[in-house]
Amino acid sequence: MRIVLAIILCTHSIAWSQKKTGFWQGMLFSPKNETLLIPVYLDLYFTNGKIDGKIRIENKEGASVYPVVGKFEGNDIQLVTMKALWSYLPEFSLTPYVYTLKYNPENGYLEGGTDQQDFRFIAYQSKGEISVSKIPYLPKDWLLRFQQELRDGVSAPQIRKQELLNFTFEPIYFDYDQATIRAAHEGYLKELIRMVKSHSDLRIEITGHTDADGSEAYNITLSEKRCLALIAFFEQHGLARDRIVVQFKGEKYPVKDNATEEGKQFNRRVDFRFI
Repeated sequence: MRIVLAIILCTHSIAWSQKKTGFWQGMLFSPKNETLLIPVYLDLYFTNGKIDGKIRIENKEGASVYPVVGKFEGNDIQLVTMKALWSYLPEFSLTPYVYTLKYNPENGYLEGGTDQQDFRFIAYQSKGEISVSKIPYLPKDWLLRFQQELRDGVSAPQIRKQELLNFTFEPIYFDYDQATIRAAHEGYLKELIRMVKSHSDLRIEITGHTDADGSEAYNITLSEKRCLALIAFFEQHGLARDRIVVQFKGEKYPVKDNATEEGKQFNRRVDFRFI
């Protein structure tokens, strides 16, 4: 059985195609059935406008591997899968697919859909090689982790380090004598959560502050309440409590003069850093 796999990748530069030789791993999945996750692995080699490599597709019973040949011109890629090197069935039952994909340089994923079934495809560049074993890679912990990362909006592994290096911290501010998070800050806080979730060894430290109105003891309590509001927000949006470190400083560390209303507003804040 001959299977044709045509892949069109729309990207921003010719150089992208030239740099993407290597191993990709990802999955076919159904938006209607979150438990249906089909592992797909690609070894692709780009040179002088031509491509060769292999594709491995798995299910719970086993795996099949196909050689692929193809060509690329500019940002467009076409791959054709040849007769299987081996398969877990005499005739692999996969229907021929045309994949229309796009590389997203912001998150580092190849993503798109198929033309014949209700499947989506998404993959990221990784380290590895096509296994020669007919046994599927079990357990599929990485698939479930990948699925959760996509839900969380986490970028592909090769993008995450640069995102972290480019991230800019900013404080969030509170109204007078209040610990309620302003709606205007929620987008930034969700981005903080996404960054922490992108790195398994990362935690977020939050430090609460106040202006100088009121007693020192009262302001320590108020700064704690502001931190607790942040903890509740982070947990509500899926960040585990053990990834949050808290300090509350009250009025001890102003960034502006408390003699003016403008200065007080800057001091009613919570600061952040990654640890």
